[in-house]
Amino acid sequence: MNKTVQTLLIGACLTIVGSAAWAQSAPNPLDRFRTNMGDNGSQQGTVATQAVPARNTVAPNNHVPAPTAGGMQQQGLSQDQINEALQGYDFQGDMTLEERQAEVERMARDTAFQATLNGTFPLKPDEILELLDRYREVREATEGRIGGAPKTDITLQSVSLDPGQTPPIIKLSPGYVTTLNIVDLTGRPWPVRDVSWGGNFEIIQPEAGEHVIRISPLKAHEVGNLSIQLLELDTPVIFSLQTQLETVDVRFDAQIPEYGPNADTPIIENTSVQTTAGNEDIIKVLDGVPTVGAKKLDLTGVDGRTSAYDVGGQIYVRTPLSLLSPGWNSSITSADGTTVYSINKSPVLLLSDKGKMVRAIIDYK
Repeated sequence: MNKTVQTLLIGACLTIVGSAAWAQSAPNPLDRFRTNMGDNGSQQGTVATQAVPARNTVAPNNHVPAPTAGGMQQQGLSQDQINEALQGYDFQGDMTLEERQAEVERMARDTAFQATLNGTFPLKPDEILELLDRYREVREATEGRIGGAPKTDITLQSVSLDPGQTPPIIKLSPGYVTTLNIVDLTGRPWPVRDVSWGGNFEIIQPEAGEHVIRISPLKAHEVGNLSIQLLELDTPVIFSLQTQLETVDVRFDAQIPEYGPNADTPIIENTSVQTTAGNEDIIKVLDGVPTVGAKKLDLTGVDGRTSAYDVGGQIYVRTPLSLLSPGWNSSITSADGTTVYSINKSPVLLLSDKGKMVRAIIDYK
């Protein structure tokens, strides 16, 4: 039997024995009453006043009954919880019954509070933090993109309108929007009249007079095509759409090798200018990544926006300015106004910077 229970039982027994002994040794107040009354119950004398001991009079030898576990049971605790709470507790010998009962009730409240706390929050703060870290790792593993983030490119490509040419491929990727920007030979926007497509894609068509189309794939592995009818151009422009995870064209500048309805009028009409697509060298220079083997030439008289490259004896001048002299063989312009001119070797360049004449000198050494 649990020691605490034994203590409580022994205390209860001592209380009962002590109370019984006290009751036997105490005078009976009815004896005086019977002495003053006759056999027939008539009063023979004055009834002496006999004080009746109060119920809370301390028993002989100052013995205070041990407190019961009732206070703890009222707290809704089981007997095992009560025994565990009282196990090993040593009440002070000079504590009264009320003080012991109050101490038992305090212990009962503390035990009930701890039981409620453990039931409501069974985990410790560091365990909760570890659980949240594990939850974050699981979400990253289950919701993460396969292969991580794709490589993003900004592509400029001249689109051929000749029959038999393979349509340019626009690389798409789930979770990314690709902006298709259509410009003419001079880099001016070419308005879109109509758009049609095949495949599982979301296409946001431009408003009237606009030239920007936004494309989003709805599947991770999807192929399709895009047919665009441009304003004042009879030939439709075709693109192939391909969804992949490794690379995405966040912006695709498609340059039509024709003068569009918004084209800038050339300062000097050069009949030798090539307007056909397919010159990869000039396109790479415009992209800022010249062909392997290209030699960058030193320029003086202009700022860093203008640069020149020698690619196999052909000179390419990349600049936002307008080239006045010498005459160029071909040119290509991006949507931001940057133009690449293909020229023959010339030591001096004359350019126009918003109407101001600029003279640049090329060092071929």
